[in-house]
Amino acid sequence: MRRVCKEMPRAISLDAITVWAAPLDAVPDALWPRVESILDAAERERARRFRFERDCRHYWAAHALKRVMLSVSTGGAIAPRAWAFDTGPHGRPAVVGGAGAHFNLSHCDGLVACAVSRAGEPGIDVENLDRALPSDVAETCLAADEAKWLNDLPPTARQAGFLRLWTLKEAYIKATGLGLSQPLDAFAIGFDPLRISFADPALGDPSAWRFEQLELGGRHLLAVAWRAPAKPIQVEVTPVNLESLLEFAVLCSTLT
Repeated sequence: MRRVCKEMPRAISLDAITVWAAPLDAVPDALWPRVESILDAAERERARRFRFERDCRHYWAAHALKRVMLSVSTGGAIAPRAWAFDTGPHGRPAVVGGAGAHFNLSHCDGLVACAVSRAGEPGIDVENLDRALPSDVAETCLAADEAKWLNDLPPTARQAGFLRLWTLKEAYIKATGLGLSQPLDAFAIGFDPLRISFADPALGDPSAWRFEQLELGGRHLLAVAWRAPAKPIQVEVTPVNLESLLEFAVLCSTLT
């Protein structure tokens, strides 16, 4: 179901979930003003509120990535700077008036990623594989079945196991659009195969949900969740760099 592309595609399939992931550690300083220029005034103002420059740049990169992907999904009919966005009641962003594809963003130290699709509303999460987590986090956000699975792992594997659970759970709550308004222990992620179960049947049919998870570059973990339509959806993951992203932004702008 998943295809990892080696080169940036020239189009985005609207019948799939397309994920572009951009590493940030080697981006030249001179490139960042061009990345910021893709954003609108509200986004630039929000970025200025970050205390640290690194956080600001991650925000620029994530929202520039979102805008370019949406423009590519229209074949360049809409320039990256022209998109306008609303937020839902639980904070999920969407194109104003529903005029564009569904999208979802995530970023962690050194990486930003965006998922775009018209076939469904994806949720995406990325994390650093070496991220140090507080010891009590698992106790507050895992369902009983997840906690048992985690505790049954060898001690040396529990950090990685928790990150597998965490990214999938984050992707799911982002795909529902409810975010942290839903209790994290009300559902449980299972493995082999990837699946979800609900403590309350009122939460819906767990068989309707699909998940993908993979490592990127040996440093990051990426998870995608979506509610499956009648037709299977393929997930296409493409590593990109910001310089190529800016080239696509210029190309899309010249086509409008």
